[in-house]
Amino acid sequence: MNERDLSETDMVVRAAWLYYVAEKTQNEIASILGVSRVKVARLIADARTSGIVTIDIDHRLSALSELEERIRNRFNLKFCYVTPESEGGDKEDDAVARHGVGMVAARILRSILTQEQSKEMVIGLAWGRTISAMADALLPVNAPQAQFVSLLGSLTRSASANPFDVVQKLASKTDGQAKYLPVPFIADSEEDREVFIQQRVVQDIIRTAMRAQACFISVGECDAGSFLSRFGYLSKEDLAFLNSLGAVGDTLGLFFDENGNYVDSQLCRRTLAINLSDLSQSDIILLSAGTAKVNATRAILKAGFITGLVINAESARLLGALV
Repeated sequence: MNERDLSETDMVVRAAWLYYVAEKTQNEIASILGVSRVKVARLIADARTSGIVTIDIDHRLSALSELEERIRNRFNLKFCYVTPESEGGDKEDDAVARHGVGMVAARILRSILTQEQSKEMVIGLAWGRTISAMADALLPVNAPQAQFVSLLGSLTRSASANPFDVVQKLASKTDGQAKYLPVPFIADSEEDREVFIQQRVVQDIIRTAMRAQACFISVGECDAGSFLSRFGYLSKEDLAFLNSLGAVGDTLGLFFDENGNYVDSQLCRRTLAINLSDLSQSDIILLSAGTAKVNATRAILKAGFITGLVINAESARLLGALV
């Protein structure tokens, strides 16, 4: 086939179909139609300007894009990704929300890992079910230069709440290294914390974490349904005291009030976790799944150290109404 076999309009339609539907490259189309690549580029442009090809944006996704941009601007983020809502507008349960947020976070992580595969890559990780969902969703990728580092003490009371499992799973999927803090998440006393934190192996992990290019953290509520409460790290008395100080949410054992101010307490001073102020050179990506976490998410975003957010649609709408 060559240019003489088709009218100009036929050429435009044919080139547009091959490009947008068959997903052929411009070089491939040039070979099929027997014309130059420059000619193909002009035909594709003509298809757009003449109205032969029109591009529609799904209204639901367009609305999410507007919401993403509003949240991004409000909290001065590099990016905000809102996961698509359930078909039919059904309310999302927490498991569905975690799955969706985990999948998007896994794509972000994969992109980071494949950008500069020849360089050392340190990824910091918190814990929780949403972080675990990200680890489950990550497709295997060859990234032997990657080091996955837990940002908090990894000796826990429950195997189902162990951050070591997350770093190990990600390391096994990438041929990378798993590094974790071999200390409790919360020490019995402030004095015990100081002893733990001065250990040579702990200091080595902290220095590695401080080189992290990106850190993935989650958010917790300050109530009886929170991750820390359910696994016995917060007693009823702890919760009551934190609530009396105005705490609404936490990340890495640090609690914040509704205005994003750090809430100091004796419990927080016993927590063994990387100091967020030491991660100023890292992209800190917050994963938030479930409407119960909206107020806590807002508080942590207002604290100003988050650079990226991944959040489910229903929660994003509630958050958007608050900004």
